[in-house]
Amino acid sequence: MINKFAENSYGMLLDLFHRGRKEGKVDLKYSDEFLLLYFQAIVEGISNPKIYERIVPYTEEWTELLIKGLAPNKSE
Repeated sequence: MINKFAENSYGMLLDLFHRGRKEGKVDLKYSDEFLLLYFQAIVEGISNPKIYERIVPYTEEWTELLIKGLAPNKSE
């Protein structure tokens, strides 16, 4: 059951990445593999209670970095 959930989650993330690229919201230089690893690292890091306690005050900054950090540079 967990494997099925993981497969569905990865599928949804891949769809989101592809749509983001088409809409110009996700920079083309980031591969699917890199983006999946990036999100996995974030989820696993946030799942660690020691890290979670420290990042809660920075929720807004984490969200901004997550969203704006994947966007292409407008000056290129």
